[in-house]
Amino acid sequence: MKLSILIKALNEEALISNCLEAALVEVQKVGGEVILVDSLSTDRTIEIAKRYPVRIIQFVRKEDCGCASAVQLGYQYAHGEYLYVLDGDMELQRGFLSLALDYLESNPDVAGVAGKLLDTNIKTADDKRRASRATAQQQIMEVPDLGGGGLYRRKAIESVGYLAHRWLPAREEAELGARLLAAGWRLIRLPEIAVLHTGHSESNFQMLCRLWRNRRMHAYGMCLRTAFRKPWWWLSVRRAWFVFAAPALHVTAGMLAGGVMHLGAIKFVPALAASEIFVWLMCIAVLAVRKKSVSDAILSVYTWHCYALAAALGAMRSISNPEIPINGRELTKH
Repeated sequence: MKLSILIKALNEEALISNCLEAALVEVQKVGGEVILVDSLSTDRTIEIAKRYPVRIIQFVRKEDCGCASAVQLGYQYAHGEYLYVLDGDMELQRGFLSLALDYLESNPDVAGVAGKLLDTNIKTADDKRRASRATAQQQIMEVPDLGGGGLYRRKAIESVGYLAHRWLPAREEAELGARLLAAGWRLIRLPEIAVLHTGHSESNFQMLCRLWRNRRMHAYGMCLRTAFRKPWWWLSVRRAWFVFAAPALHVTAGMLAGGVMHLGAIKFVPALAASEIFVWLMCIAVLAVRKKSVSDAILSVYTWHCYALAAALGAMRSISNPEIPINGRELTKH
């Protein structure tokens, strides 16, 4: 079989029809299958999906559900030579799959190809950042991962063991990218639009609260723990630089306070307080110039602290073997 499109979904009744219809149009052009992986939805997602000629795979146990585990579960059932990973709130754009397949078949050293992801609901700083990157990209780029979904070569996935780390609550695409690059593969992003993405309608604060509650924020520390002593360790550290930003600046403030104490008869507490204020005001000033917004600068500083704490908590978690098979069941066959 040429292609398997893997769609992960949880309570996507409002968007799943558009997602499946767009995927079916594209898969019919090249031959293949569409697999919907459902994380035990409690709405009408399954009822709606059964109207379409797709395979529906569902988790057996709630504790196995997750973004990464849904991708890996789909991979366990997929037959395609190529695998496209898609979210239930995304709509694949016509013609992109053919371009991506052509590129992979013409470049045997490339493990995966993605395109532009266009958000239709731009609310948060992350949404704006993705939109800015998509607008700026005008040519083919080598990238460290295919964030936002993409087309992968099964041969490349098999060479690194598994498609998605089943125990990660997020960052599965970054973790996969690091493993593929360490194994000598390349990843490419084309300047064409691949998918439209609806996403969440929320504020920056609501987004941070959601990412903390569902532990997606903790995934950075978990990724770093799983990469420790592996060939992709340093790449993983570089990709998660901002989880080290707040601790590094606090250390800088502490060193500055020590220097101030050495120069004059100043006690440690007031010296440290003054150093902290100075360091963070300077940081906010630099960020405000770069971002052209004081509020965005303050949000970045706040976000750095959230991610640093979450990463520390995530790094403390014990993580099992990602290649342990996931229990699933197929609800329909076509």
